[in-house]
Amino acid sequence: MAKRSPGVMIAMFDVPDSVDAEFNKWYEEEHIPEKVGQVPGFTAARRYKSLDGRPNYLCIYELEDIAVLEDPAYLANYRSGTDTTERMKAKAKTFYRNVYVQIHENTGGLPLPDGDEDAGDQE
Repeated sequence: MAKRSPGVMIAMFDVPDSVDAEFNKWYEEEHIPEKVGQVPGFTAARRYKSLDGRPNYLCIYELEDIAVLEDPAYLANYRSGTDTTERMKAKAKTFYRNVYVQIHENTGGLPLPDGDEDAGDQE
């Protein structure tokens, strides 16, 4: 059995204010559901908006295995963007897409030094 290589795909967009509402509606109602739930191996997506600086939007897609990006189901999905998808990509000032493979996982969090267990509860 081949070893899994979990990872993430990062998409960053710089969207003009004039299409901000349309972009968010498309991304949340159409684009993410096209991937998560439709393409096997896309397990989740989280979106962020920049507090300052550009690009102003970031989406992190969690992948069971980065090999999903070579799967015919993903490739067909990626190549068959809807008219709205093509329009939104064309309106973005910039678009970056990178894939990262997981090299470490720490599910236990960072340990606190002895005696500082309540350090985060100070007011």
